[in-house]
Amino acid sequence: MQTQGSLQESSLASLLQTMQTERATGALALESDDETASLYFLFGHLFHADGAGGQGEDVVLSALSWQQGSFRFNPRAKLPPEETIKSSPADLIAEAERRSPGAGPSQAPAWQPGPAPYAAPEPAQYENPTYDDQPAPGYPWPAPATQAPAPDYSAWSAPVPEPTAPPPAYAPPSPYPFGREPAPAETPRYQQPVPAEAPRYQEPAPVEAPRYQQPAPAPAPAAPEPSVLGARAVPPLDIVYPLPAGRAQYQGLKSAFVDFPKLLRTLRGDQQTGYVRLSGGNFSGMLLFHKGRLLEALSSDPSARSGPTAFQAFRRSMEAGNGSLDVVDLAVDTVDALARLLSAPLMYTGLLGRFINFDALLGHLNEEKVDGAVVVVGADDIGVVLLSQGQVLGAFTRSNPALSTATSGVARIAGEKTARIEVNSGAGTVSPIDFESALSRGY
Repeated sequence: MQTQGSLQESSLASLLQTMQTERATGALALESDDETASLYFLFGHLFHADGAGGQGEDVVLSALSWQQGSFRFNPRAKLPPEETIKSSPADLIAEAERRSPGAGPSQAPAWQPGPAPYAAPEPAQYENPTYDDQPAPGYPWPAPATQAPAPDYSAWSAPVPEPTAPPPAYAPPSPYPFGREPAPAETPRYQQPVPAEAPRYQEPAPVEAPRYQQPAPAPAPAAPEPSVLGARAVPPLDIVYPLPAGRAQYQGLKSAFVDFPKLLRTLRGDQQTGYVRLSGGNFSGMLLFHKGRLLEALSSDPSARSGPTAFQAFRRSMEAGNGSLDVVDLAVDTVDALARLLSAPLMYTGLLGRFINFDALLGHLNEEKVDGAVVVVGADDIGVVLLSQGQVLGAFTRSNPALSTATSGVARIAGEKTARIEVNSGAGTVSPIDFESALSRGY
């Protein structure tokens, strides 16, 4: 699709049709003399326009009358949350043509009926036809069938030949060509058996004394599996994790007119690394992508916190048109750390802020070169510290999602006496979700 040019070469009407056909997403900026306008599309749907004269459909109708100017399309523009256009591009183009000064009644000639098409006569007029009759003009008579020749039965009366004697059976040649067969073998006479010689006495071989062998060492006991430390009786946290801020690719998209399957396939084709967040009403959810693969899904539904069930909960809310959508880009190492946060096993759980020196805890995890995350849940806020080989990869809170290597914001939450602290450690196991298969199933 052409991203820039002049309105003399490509009129706005043709641009609107192209945007709809190619299901484009982005902003179309228009300039003509001293007038400007911006039109916003989401998967080919024109949902908002603004210009010097205001917002909505009047801006589009005014721009459709411009005979000269330029346009520029930005597929990465930030889309506004407003929806000020309800009519389709075809309706707007038709309304603009109706309002144009040169519009008048159509001068096209009235429709005249043509000659009636040829209709074959009814079959009743040609009952029992003969092939000697001449066909009616224009009627497609079939060609007469060729008569098959009469069968020849003369071969059936020919005399049956007399059977001849079969050739003699094959007999192998005699091994005695001169007729002298050997005499039968004479039965051997009885002979006394030769007495067996008495065995000579042999001294038994001396038994070799067994050599001393060192006893095999006992196998070393298997190392005990690491157990979760802390208040193990306390159930793990069951929360919706906050997400760090990143570069917003799309922000505030209304889920009501987002083609969810096409969005997923577009993100896969673009090798998306980051997340898609849906929020609004009484539901919130997140889809985590790593180079186009859907790693994990989270939702606020208590019965579908993560995995494929959370994906279906996300899909239900999308198709119901609830909430708004954000598509955010993140660095690859940040997405890897988030995947560990969601899947790595617990190292410490049930720790309370009143008993924990937070800076000393981070120092210990640094010495142990932990790959994982520290989660702190306070009365009004949640903080996360992402670790890579013990180093702080980034820290953020729900109230301040900007990713930073400074941990003071999370430490402030950990300073609350009733704050809950958990530590995840390990590579974790994340099985990507096959969203094509999930979309083919009902929910």
